[in-house]
Amino acid sequence: MLPDRPENAPVYQYLSLYDCPQSLPGTISEDASCAHALKDCPPDMVGPYLRIWRQTLVAGEVTEPWVTEGATCAADVAPGARPTLSMADIVQAFKRTPWSKPQVSSQPAGNTTLVNLTTFYKVDWTADGFAPGEVDTSTLLGIRVSIRPRLVGFTYTFGDGSSIGPTTSTGGVYPDGDITHVYREPGSFPVRVNTTFGADFSLDGTEWNPIPATVTVPGPATDVTVREARGVLVSR
Repeated sequence: MLPDRPENAPVYQYLSLYDCPQSLPGTISEDASCAHALKDCPPDMVGPYLRIWRQTLVAGEVTEPWVTEGATCAADVAPGARPTLSMADIVQAFKRTPWSKPQVSSQPAGNTTLVNLTTFYKVDWTADGFAPGEVDTSTLLGIRVSIRPRLVGFTYTFGDGSSIGPTTSTGGVYPDGDITHVYREPGSFPVRVNTTFGADFSLDGTEWNPIPATVTVPGPATDVTVREARGVLVSR
């Protein structure tokens, strides 16, 4: 059993706040976050990077103001830690982004082509969801988080076992389109574009920083019909 503490024994109070210049105990911005605090912990640590603060009280009166005691990435065991936004939270929000999915079309028009004919492909972003450069904003643990997708690459699959990619090309039409394919057999082939997204994030409208993750999203399939051209003799 511990002995009774003397009345004038010091009592220590702890806070663990984001390691950001504006995150100071007892100020209106003490809960402010910054990209540095989210980015600077090793991948195997819980994060974010927290600054540990301590103040001393005797008989309920502050005798030593808040002083810094060091920093840690072990947010789950930091003394006085509050629920904090971590890079893992940002990554999960990124993975939940409702993506725009590129729809593929082909030329000749009508998604119909011929055996041994060069077929051109292009993609257009669907209106639903967020395409590269658009911004998805939400609030996580009281912090406004903006996520801006960026294109890492497309992979075009042509339904016959062939593919092109990853590439950042959206293709195009004859004669300048650079995504082409030649079918050697007739049939109906599901063509799709799988898109790999990266993203940047911003906290409360501050600078943009990269998210250390990517997501590959399968696009909807477009059936391309391949026919075989046949010569016809006509008597005149």
